[in-house]
Amino acid sequence: MGYVDFKSHIIQLPASAEAVFHFVRDLNNFEKLMPEQVINWQSTESDCEFDIKGMAHIRLKKEEEIPHKSVLIHSGPDNPIELKIKAFIEEEAKNSSTAHIVLSANLSPILQMMASSPLQNLVNIMADRLKAVFNV
Repeated sequence: MGYVDFKSHIIQLPASAEAVFHFVRDLNNFEKLMPEQVINWQSTESDCEFDIKGMAHIRLKKEEEIPHKSVLIHSGPDNPIELKIKAFIEEEAKNSSTAHIVLSANLSPILQMMASSPLQNLVNIMADRLKAVFNV
């Protein structure tokens, strides 16, 4: 087992780093970033849980935030896979910023082969949906 990182592409957002940070720091908003396979969503500002259709139940908790820069979310001890999701935000101009998402998963070599493509797709979907939130 070892951690494998999956990085989304960098997205340009027509919003300040502060606005993006306030959106991603509230885990109630993360449902808007999830793919259709995520069902039974429940959340508060600092934690969430959901099912991945036909696969697993996941619990995540906000672990760390650096105002206007990043938010780190970590899976609970009862998850089938240990996950860390970190949203990075960078101010570009007054109402312009960039962001990307990194998911780190503690995977066995076999799980790494099976899950690499879906996890890479997940972070890219999350980034694209974050972009859609601010490009209304």
